[in-house]
Amino acid sequence: MKNITTLLIALFLANSLFAEQETCALMAGDEIDTEEFSEVLGKKVYFCCGSCVKAFDSNQAYYIKALPVLAKLFSSDEQKKLGVDKVKLLDQKFCPIYPERVINPNSKTVEYKGKTIYLWSSSAQRRWKKDPEKYFKAAMDQNLLPQYK
Repeated sequence: MKNITTLLIALFLANSLFAEQETCALMAGDEIDTEEFSEVLGKKVYFCCGSCVKAFDSNQAYYIKALPVLAKLFSSDEQKKLGVDKVKLLDQKFCPIYPERVINPNSKTVEYKGKTIYLWSSSAQRRWKKDPEKYFKAAMDQNLLPQYK
């Protein structure tokens, strides 16, 4: 009976963790794919695609601190163990080319008007370089580049 109770509790906890994650934390609005996840301290963190898993894995502590939906998955002690308390957040949060995607300090960058702009991917970097004025204006209109204020 003890094993069944333990199993039921484990299934409940796994199911409630999954239930909290219906959409991807890194690509706002995209539905999660249960086969795309990263395991952190024995917990599965679900994403919409492999690109998001790769981005998250490149800087887990940063994303956990930057995104409340991820932070609530981990206790204070777990966050401290992961180094979340040592993370300094960037002023910029979203990619100016793909504004639904959350960047991190390891993201691709371009220098523009004396400041660093973080981009989601190399394709975003290429697009930016083709017409920086267009993307800068659009990003400023959407308040995506707080480092320029």
